[in-house]
Amino acid sequence: MRLFGSLVATLPFSLLSAAISFDGEPDVNSSAVERHMQSRSAMITLEKRQRQDHDFRQNLSPVAQQADTIVEAIRRYETENYWRVAGTPEDEEAERFAGEVFPKAKPLIPATQLWNIIKRMPKGALLHAHLSAMFPFETILDIIMNTEGMVISASQPVLTEAEWANATIAFAHVNHTIAASGPSIDSVDYVPNTQLPIQYAASSFSGGETNFTDFVMSKLEIPPQESIRHELGVDEIWRIFQACFGPADTMLSYEPVVRTFYQRLFGALKDDGINWVEIRAGGSSGKLVHEGEEVVDPDLDIWWQVMVDELDNFKNSDQGKDFWGARVIWSDTRSKDRASLTKSMKIALERKTKFPELFSGYDVVGQEDLGRPLADMAPELLWFREQTDELNLTVPFFFHAGETLGDGNSTDLNLVDAILFNTRRVGHGFSLYKHPKLIDEVVDNAIMVEVCPISNEVLRLATDILHHPLPAMIAHGIPTAISNDDPAILGQDAAGLSYDFYQTIQAFDNLGLAGLGALAQNSLRWANFEDQSDGDWLRDIDLGEHGTGTKATYIQAWNEQWESFCQWIVDEYGVQWNVTAGL
Repeated sequence: MRLFGSLVATLPFSLLSAAISFDGEPDVNSSAVERHMQSRSAMITLEKRQRQDHDFRQNLSPVAQQADTIVEAIRRYETENYWRVAGTPEDEEAERFAGEVFPKAKPLIPATQLWNIIKRMPKGALLHAHLSAMFPFETILDIIMNTEGMVISASQPVLTEAEWANATIAFAHVNHTIAASGPSIDSVDYVPNTQLPIQYAASSFSGGETNFTDFVMSKLEIPPQESIRHELGVDEIWRIFQACFGPADTMLSYEPVVRTFYQRLFGALKDDGINWVEIRAGGSSGKLVHEGEEVVDPDLDIWWQVMVDELDNFKNSDQGKDFWGARVIWSDTRSKDRASLTKSMKIALERKTKFPELFSGYDVVGQEDLGRPLADMAPELLWFREQTDELNLTVPFFFHAGETLGDGNSTDLNLVDAILFNTRRVGHGFSLYKHPKLIDEVVDNAIMVEVCPISNEVLRLATDILHHPLPAMIAHGIPTAISNDDPAILGQDAAGLSYDFYQTIQAFDNLGLAGLGALAQNSLRWANFEDQSDGDWLRDIDLGEHGTGTKATYIQAWNEQWESFCQWIVDEYGVQWNVTAGL
């Protein structure tokens, strides 16, 4: 064998090539190629049958199929002709692409046709959002600026860049006159924590109201440049993130401001095609100062009564006539010790007995990586479940879990405990795709994942939407729906779901309008419209629009909205994109 190899190696190339004969040329129409392509198509079809949006796609009406085709044509065109821009050595920042980091993409999105379509889409329910970060802070600041008696204070003068960054602020209401005079917040003579009338604080700030607004907003939003600094890690961005909630909570403490906030919030959700919302709130028990006063009312029910009142007022208005409502998932901070957590759980149960229709479930929130894992909270959580049984209350769990880059650490394993505690939905579930057994459990037990794509990017779990595990979840058949988490802090400047919906459909080839529709319908299938036993909950999820209860009624209403939306797409864009005939 060695001798033959040596001999071949010494043969001239011309003699070697002459010794080999070839039979014909590659034939694109050969039976072998045809068999390969048939096997390829069969494998793709089999894989798509496992997708969680498969049934929805199979039941698309002819109009919805046309709309799906039109939207895909628009998406592909804009991907190639709007988003694909090459940078140069002189200007690397000119580089752009579909699915790039959200802070860079955001100012470009509104110029697209796809954005106009997504804005109009009926989105069903928003199932994962934290109250104090749901509505643009600049609008809340404007409300405060125009509310008599509102004041602001800062923890220190802000003369330098470092002082600007380190200062904390707080809003309040006073019912006595504070002179519109004295050192401004950015004056060397400003005394820390001195309250200034809000309008005077703005006008006396160097650069006037514009610079003042910039200063305030820097305390409430994650700066765009910070969200992309992945080399600094998750803990660093969470320190910035969590620091925003203190000032944000003080913005919503005076009753007139809070009432206006709710009206604007519900209106913004409705305008974005959202008919139902489930809000994470409650751990602080709610603190409210009544109109014309400056001391917090000790009655813990007042805060929630205001929410109920304003929700009813909105639903009875012309704008809110098709808004179905809202419920609250009581949310405790996962960093609380056993005694503090148990105390808050008791408050939660008391509120549930007084506002049974408002409160829908229970969760623990905050940074998972540094908070107590669910396993450590097992004594409190099991005690809480025992108390709900004894009080004949229905308070299911809707746990945050798997919001981590970990693989096998205590945060990642929160997914195990969430499933064992019979959570009805999982908040984020970012690391779920790493666990084949847990995926089976989630699918078999109809547990839905509340996916928050932009939040996961800004908080440095995914570098951009293209690196998000949502496509893997959908492909594995995991029930999913899109939520926005904390849009006001995360730089969206909008209360709805449009940015998350846009980023999702623009990024993933396998999704399309049909896939996005399935996610929206899922939000209603897994919405907690009313208290239900575990059996009734699962039954109504399984029946969907074919049931006879509240959930079926709302899904049927959304289906009608969906068909009207798809018809609008065909009417508006069909001729332009040459998709007008039945498919």
